Amino acid sequence: MNVVLGSNDFFGVPFPIVLADRFFHIHSTAQGFGLDVFRWDEQTRQPIYEVKASSPQADNISTNPTGIITFSEPVSGTFLYKYRPKAGVSQIFGKVPVNKEFGVRITDCNITIMAGNANICTLVRNEFKGLIGIQVGADGSVGIGVGRLPKGMILKRQN
Repeated sequence: MNVVLGSNDFFGVPFPIVLADRFFHIHSTAQGFGLDVFRWDEQTRQPIYEVKASSPQADNISTNPTGIITFSEPVSGTFLYKYRPKAGVSQIFGKVPVNKEFGVRITDCNITIMAGNANICTLVRNEFKGLIGIQVGADGSVGIGVGRLPKGMILKRQN
């Protein structure tokens, strides 16, 4: 399965992007792509879903009849990012906050990791393989092509 984020291709990557404790899992469906977004609770070793099977699990997340999922800031309602289930387009775009200082901007052209207004790195036209494509820690650290998952997380093959 090939997933595109900001002109970057992810081949067979269960989690194209992980932001602090938030995991983005994009998977094939009969209609195109589906999305699960969850936060990993390290103490209970369980996922806490924001989106499951492309269905919003929180009030600040909405969807429309074409399957586009829109996330907004819970308090102000300000747009943060969108997910598009259509193949051949950048599936996620917008600005995803990691904490008050760090963010990830995903456009149709690139992925930019920011510390405030400072650019940490920009990724354009890369190919990723492995378990996690891009991992941004809450401290702003960036891992590319990460080959390990958090303790207690086990991948199950989907049929």
